[in-house]
Amino acid sequence: MVVAAGNQGTTRGRLDDPATDPFLLAVGASDTGSTTDLKDDQVAEFSSRGNGVRNPDLVAPGRSVASLRAPGSYNDTNYPAAVVADRFFRGSGSSQAAAVVSGAAALLLQQRPTLTPDQLKALLSASARPLAGFTAAAQGAGSLDLAKAQGTATPTSTQRWTLATGIGSLEAARGTSHLTDGTVELRGEQDIFGVPFDTRSWAATSLAGTSWSGGTFNTSGWTGTTWSGTIWSGRMWSGRMWSGRMWSADIWSGRMWSGRMWSTGLYS
Repeated sequence: MVVAAGNQGTTRGRLDDPATDPFLLAVGASDTGSTTDLKDDQVAEFSSRGNGVRNPDLVAPGRSVASLRAPGSYNDTNYPAAVVADRFFRGSGSSQAAAVVSGAAALLLQQRPTLTPDQLKALLSASARPLAGFTAAAQGAGSLDLAKAQGTATPTSTQRWTLATGIGSLEAARGTSHLTDGTVELRGEQDIFGVPFDTRSWAATSLAGTSWSGGTFNTSGWTGTTWSGTIWSGRMWSGRMWSGRMWSADIWSGRMWSGRMWSTGLYS
């Protein structure tokens, strides 16, 4: 239910997926200025702005927020100054803000266990505190105010947005990010095996609960395949065979996620 608005600032003029879904609670990031004074809070410059139709529902602290550290991770290795008391790490982003709102949502559900998702979203939005100088495209209803939300009456709310059909373009859903094996990118209306993907047919089978059938998805069998000792033999992708190829020459066989790192070697 609670999702990050994105970290594209004003460059795109829209939220990131899945925050574009109006049924979800899209959270942008605010900057507290490292003070406890609420008057100097601002919308972080990196927080994605909406398009005036679909905006963030609200914002919450998302700059230099201390959360659990992941020792050995890319950020941990490259930004040692962000480590706090060995166990924590300061990070910024609308994902940090979404975590704050998720915690607030949990507290409100503890207070009122019968809240529906729509009521919870309406409660958090209705109690948000507007930040001066920022439009709704930047902050939605304003900044999270849990104290006010706890004292606000439960709203009567049911969201009624037009439901998605699922018949859009697979390529358009990828946006600007494309999977690649190093030289060939996965593009167009085809899945990872190079099999044509018809979104209209998929939407119908998905609605019927039959898009996965006997271990087969979009005519490709997945039954019994694992990440250990398995290759993409016989599968074509943009005219390129996967047989005998590993992901960017990184072998997954024998790797285990243990102790916060891939045993026998880190994967990056």
